[in-house]
Amino acid sequence: MAAACGGGHGGAASTTSTSSGTSAPPTTRATTTTTEVSDAAGSWSKPLTVVGGTELSVVSCPAADFCMVGTKSGQSFRVTGGQVASVGSVGSAPSPQGGSYLTCTSATFCAAVPNLNQAVLFNGTSWSAPMTIPAAQGFESIGCVGTTFCVSIDGEGNAFVFNGRSWSGNVGAWGAANQISCVTASFCLAVEGGPSLWNGHTWTQPNDADPQGQLNAVSCASTSFCVAVDSAGDVLTWNGTSFSAPTPVAEEPPLSGSDASGLTGVSCPTPTFCRAVDSLGRVFGFDGTSWSQGAQIDDGHALTGISCATVSYCVAVDNDGRALMSGAGST
Repeated sequence: MAAACGGGHGGAASTTSTSSGTSAPPTTRATTTTTEVSDAAGSWSKPLTVVGGTELSVVSCPAADFCMVGTKSGQSFRVTGGQVASVGSVGSAPSPQGGSYLTCTSATFCAAVPNLNQAVLFNGTSWSAPMTIPAAQGFESIGCVGTTFCVSIDGEGNAFVFNGRSWSGNVGAWGAANQISCVTASFCLAVEGGPSLWNGHTWTQPNDADPQGQLNAVSCASTSFCVAVDSAGDVLTWNGTSFSAPTPVAEEPPLSGSDASGLTGVSCPTPTFCRAVDSLGRVFGFDGTSWSQGAQIDDGHALTGISCATVSYCVAVDNDGRALMSGAGST
């Protein structure tokens, strides 16, 4: 899917939740500079400041003309090419429990779980008033398809489903999830200690597909192709039945100590195009057969997430409040 948490499905925002909050202020134009890096992992712009000195923990791009970026403290920003606009706070304190706390399926529909037991929706202009799910205990991630299906998992392993009007649960996940990617309402993949599959009714028990590291992120292009990345710099590929063994991608420098190069994000809009980023500021490209070596696009900064709307447009974000763009509109 194009967006980091399974986006790419269009549709209008739900009309059943009441929109509140402050509308986005006028757009700030911040033109990117000349393309800095061009190699097998694509051509990338120099960093564009979204909000200086603040870690950006999530990015979701359902289309090349719309990306939503969120900070660890729950502030959100719309990023389109060289333009940045604040969309305001995603809900209320405390700050988001997990990095992948929001996802968008179109420019007029995003969903977020920024609070312990609250969910909010974005209608293209502003975030809705929070909806409280009393049984939830610390939401960490969310995945959506269109406007009538979202699923979220909390820190206790409780899963809850949104049907376009209201939330219901518990549908019994097995543990917290760092990220969820959904292709349809009957196929989602959640990752953390191990992968867990959603079939529309239940979650499978996570298996020990990756004994070498923690699974940090996942992206599914179809029910038969997903890629998960881990803290040891490995990728695991889902073929519709099972995962491959962990394959080293971020091999240099050594995977130890302060120089450890964990893969922090991945996005696969198609089975023959993926981009992954790591904690050393590098991006890696997949062409359907193999992964490229890491290209340094953000030296001195950890890249924390990436979302590719199409094979022609990706946005990566870092721990210093900056975004980098690849493809159309990146220069």
